[in-house]
Amino acid sequence: MGINNSVVDRTGKTRAEFQGSGKSTGFGNVRNSIADAIHKVAEVLGNKAADQDAQSGMAQYGKQASKWLDQSADYVRQFEYEQADASVREYVKQSPGRSLLIAGAVGLIIGGIWRRR
Repeated sequence: MGINNSVVDRTGKTRAEFQGSGKSTGFGNVRNSIADAIHKVAEVLGNKAADQDAQSGMAQYGKQASKWLDQSADYVRQFEYEQADASVREYVKQSPGRSLLIAGAVGLIIGGIWRRR
Protein backbone atom coordinates (compact mmCIF):
# COMPACT_ATOMS: atom_id res chain seq x y z
CA MET A 1 0.00 0.00 0.00
CA GLY A 2 1.53 3.34 -1.04
CA ILE A 3 1.49 6.58 0.90
CA ASN A 4 -0.30 9.50 -0.69
CA ASN A 5 2.03 12.51 -0.47
CA SER A 6 -0.65 14.89 -1.69
CA VAL A 7 -1.63 17.20 1.17
CA VAL A 8 -4.98 18.94 0.90
CA ASP A 9 -5.56 22.21 2.74
CA ARG A 10 -8.91 23.55 4.02
CA THR A 11 -9.85 24.98 0.63
CA GLY A 12 -9.40 21.60 -1.03
CA LYS A 13 -6.25 22.52 -2.93
CA THR A 14 -3.28 20.21 -2.90
CA ARG A 15 0.11 21.53 -1.87
CA ALA A 16 1.31 21.57 -5.48
CA GLU A 17 -1.76 23.52 -6.62
CA PHE A 18 -1.31 26.03 -3.80
CA GLN A 19 2.36 26.58 -4.58
CA GLY A 20 1.63 27.05 -8.24
CA SER A 21 -1.19 29.50 -7.62
CA GLY A 22 1.13 32.48 -7.17
CA LYS A 23 0.17 33.07 -3.53
CA SER A 24 3.03 34.09 -1.28
CA THR A 25 3.72 31.61 1.45
CA GLY A 26 4.52 32.40 5.05
CA PHE A 27 7.88 30.68 4.72
CA GLY A 28 8.77 32.81 1.70
CA ASN A 29 7.93 35.99 3.60
CA VAL A 30 10.00 34.94 6.62
CA ARG A 31 12.86 33.89 4.38
CA ASN A 32 12.89 37.29 2.65
CA SER A 33 12.62 39.17 5.96
CA ILE A 34 15.61 37.30 7.37
CA ALA A 35 17.62 37.85 4.20
CA ASP A 36 16.81 41.58 4.26
CA ALA A 37 17.85 41.85 7.92
CA ILE A 38 21.15 40.06 7.24
CA HIS A 39 21.79 42.31 4.25
CA LYS A 40 21.16 45.45 6.34
CA VAL A 41 23.62 44.24 8.98
CA ALA A 42 26.17 43.60 6.23
CA GLU A 43 25.68 47.14 4.90
CA VAL A 44 26.13 48.71 8.34
CA LEU A 45 29.22 46.62 9.03
CA GLY A 46 30.65 47.47 5.61
CA ASN A 47 30.05 51.19 6.16
CA LYS A 48 31.70 51.10 9.59
CA ALA A 49 34.67 49.23 8.15
CA ALA A 50 34.98 51.82 5.37
CA ASP A 51 34.99 54.65 7.94
CA GLN A 52 38.00 53.15 9.73
CA ASP A 53 41.56 53.25 8.49
CA ALA A 54 41.60 51.05 5.36
CA GLN A 55 44.85 49.37 6.37
CA SER A 56 43.84 48.51 9.93
CA GLY A 57 43.13 44.89 10.79
CA MET A 58 39.68 45.69 12.14
CA ALA A 59 38.67 47.31 8.85
CA GLN A 60 39.81 44.25 6.91
CA TYR A 61 37.88 41.93 9.26
CA GLY A 62 34.83 44.15 8.98
CA LYS A 63 34.94 44.08 5.19
CA GLN A 64 35.33 40.30 5.15
CA ALA A 65 32.48 39.84 7.63
CA SER A 66 30.30 42.15 5.55
CA LYS A 67 31.06 40.10 2.44
CA TRP A 68 30.21 36.83 4.24
CA LEU A 69 26.96 38.28 5.57
CA ASP A 70 25.97 39.39 2.06
CA GLN A 71 26.65 35.89 0.77
CA SER A 72 24.60 34.46 3.65
CA ALA A 73 21.70 36.77 2.81
CA ASP A 74 21.78 35.56 -0.79
CA TYR A 75 21.84 31.94 0.39
CA VAL A 76 18.87 32.48 2.70
CA ARG A 77 16.94 34.22 -0.09
CA GLN A 78 17.56 31.31 -2.51
CA PHE A 79 16.96 28.52 0.04
CA GLU A 80 14.29 26.08 -1.11
CA TYR A 81 12.54 24.32 1.75
CA GLU A 82 10.99 21.68 -0.47
CA GLN A 83 14.35 20.66 -1.91
CA ALA A 84 15.95 20.43 1.55
CA ASP A 85 12.96 18.44 2.81
CA ALA A 86 13.27 16.00 -0.09
CA SER A 87 17.01 15.62 0.52
CA VAL A 88 16.52 14.87 4.21
CA ARG A 89 13.74 12.37 3.49
CA GLU A 90 15.94 10.60 0.93
CA TYR A 91 18.85 10.44 3.38
CA VAL A 92 16.59 8.96 6.08
CA LYS A 93 15.30 6.34 3.63
CA GLN A 94 18.86 5.37 2.65
CA SER A 95 20.24 5.13 6.19
CA PRO A 96 17.49 4.92 8.82
CA GLY A 97 19.76 3.62 11.59
CA ARG A 98 22.23 6.47 11.32
CA SER A 99 19.37 8.97 11.11
CA LEU A 100 17.83 7.56 14.29
CA LEU A 101 21.17 7.80 16.12
CA ILE A 102 21.66 11.40 14.98
CA ALA A 103 18.13 12.35 16.06
CA GLY A 104 18.65 10.67 19.43
CA ALA A 105 21.97 12.44 20.02
CA VAL A 106 20.46 15.81 19.12
CA GLY A 107 17.54 15.10 21.45
CA LEU A 108 19.89 14.25 24.33
CA ILE A 109 21.93 17.42 23.77
CA ILE A 110 18.83 19.63 23.65
CA GLY A 111 17.38 17.87 26.69
CA GLY A 112 20.61 18.40 28.63
CA ILE A 113 20.68 22.09 27.75
CA TRP A 114 17.01 22.52 28.64
CA ARG A 115 17.42 20.71 31.97
CA ARG A 116 20.23 23.03 33.05
CA ARG A 117 18.08 26.13 32.66
